[in-house]
Amino acid sequence: MGDLCFGVGRKSYNLNGAIEVFFNPTDVDFAQKVYNTFDSLDKKQEYYKEEVKKIAGTAKIFDFARERDAEMRAMIDSVFDAPVCNAVFGSMNVYALADGLPVWCNLMLAVIDELDSGFAREQKMTNARVQKYTSKYHK
Repeated sequence: MGDLCFGVGRKSYNLNGAIEVFFNPTDVDFAQKVYNTFDSLDKKQEYYKEEVKKIAGTAKIFDFARERDAEMRAMIDSVFDAPVCNAVFGSMNVYALADGLPVWCNLMLAVIDELDSGFAREQKMTNARVQKYTSKYHK
């Protein structure tokens, strides 16, 4: 029996040297999952800010922050089907800030940037490859 081996576009990405994840940056199903999760996380971020204002100065804030952190971690991990948050963030709350944004947002924006550039990269390669075969067979 012969084997056919072909590319499926699945690439490996190392997240801050902590964990390796795999996805095809041109997979619209994965992209939709990323964008939908980002939108949900953004709404949770707004809710978090409002609630923190209400309970600031009380011990309740720590329990609230821990609960929201666990909720967001589960959502992010589900995007990659892997325990990304524990590897990348350790015990840090994903609402913590870095570079002016919550760390969860920095991760998701890095993935979104890769989706955008990955699609553009693949599109350039597709055009040349398709032209090669169409010129060969359209004689």
